[in-house]
Amino acid sequence: MLKSYIFPSVYEAINRELPNVSDNILNGMRLKLNDEDYIIGNLALAEAYNPHKSFNGSPTELEYSILSKAGLLLTQPKRDEELVLTSGFPFSTYQLFREQAKEQLQGTHTIYYDATTFGGNPNSKRDINISKVEIVPEIVGCITAIREGELQEKDNFFVVSLGYGTCEAVVSTRAGIINRSSVSTKGIRHAVNIMTNELSKNLYLNLKTEHQLDVAFQSGNITVNRVSRNLGEIRERALKTYYKDIISPSLRAAFLDDDFNKCKKMFLVGGGSLYTELFDCFREEFNGIVSVETYPEPEKCASHGYCINSKQRIAGAFKSAKGSGGSYDDDVALTRNPQLAVGLDLGNANTCVTIYRNED
Repeated sequence: MLKSYIFPSVYEAINRELPNVSDNILNGMRLKLNDEDYIIGNLALAEAYNPHKSFNGSPTELEYSILSKAGLLLTQPKRDEELVLTSGFPFSTYQLFREQAKEQLQGTHTIYYDATTFGGNPNSKRDINISKVEIVPEIVGCITAIREGELQEKDNFFVVSLGYGTCEAVVSTRAGIINRSSVSTKGIRHAVNIMTNELSKNLYLNLKTEHQLDVAFQSGNITVNRVSRNLGEIRERALKTYYKDIISPSLRAAFLDDDFNKCKKMFLVGGGSLYTELFDCFREEFNGIVSVETYPEPEKCASHGYCINSKQRIAGAFKSAKGSGGSYDDDVALTRNPQLAVGLDLGNANTCVTIYRNED
């Protein structure tokens, strides 16, 4: 069974004590890195003054290191248990960052953290040993979740990933993806910027950070100068404009009539598919052409697919070893230690880590 942990992809450096401000590690992540303390995720939202959001960061940047270590800490491997890890990037940065990410993630990590935030030791540490890393395109991870996970989809389909930084789409057939159909364009951030520009005409937003504006966009409310304002109508206009100007033209350019002959379903994944206003835009355009469905817990889809990929790699290594009567398959570089399958999705809005532990 897959188990996922998700937290906002925000952090802030801090030098003050925060004892007993949360009830568990997910809500109380405080990491020590390069002689600095950082609060991350839900704790940063609660205690930070200006929580910082990463945007399509390189694996060599501080943001990537902070969020990846926070995600790895949540895996909580048992003694001697090694991780087989899959992660990914959008098509637009996949080739550029793939090898850097593998180099950054492979091997043993000693993660130092302050557990006093949830009643623990201020000088806690955990060793995480990653025996194998695979980096795949994010949309491929989503397809893996749809085909190999709970849905077990066997037919051809369109998949549209509505992320904060990037919107991607492709045709998935039983033989693989059709590269010609791939789309990579602006994400939900574009709609947030439309809302921000409209609000700025009448309100002084008091130097609110990008993440704070994104949270306001998600909730449909913003408080400015102690006055709460409903954003429902502005958000709806922003999302419809985003769909009309960015998403629809991109899909029309990429998806041909032949693709619609092959596919009768379209799956929406990613956090953006939770907006009913955006879902309605898809349903209106494709009504009578294909059925439009949202993946269950769409914000976790890529992480689910990554974890399933790691699980398959472990199963393949065991099968190879058993069939040959020898050791593990050298290609996956596994050892005889217990293996924990992990999927790590470092998204611009949220970071999601999914684990699968085979108790047998």
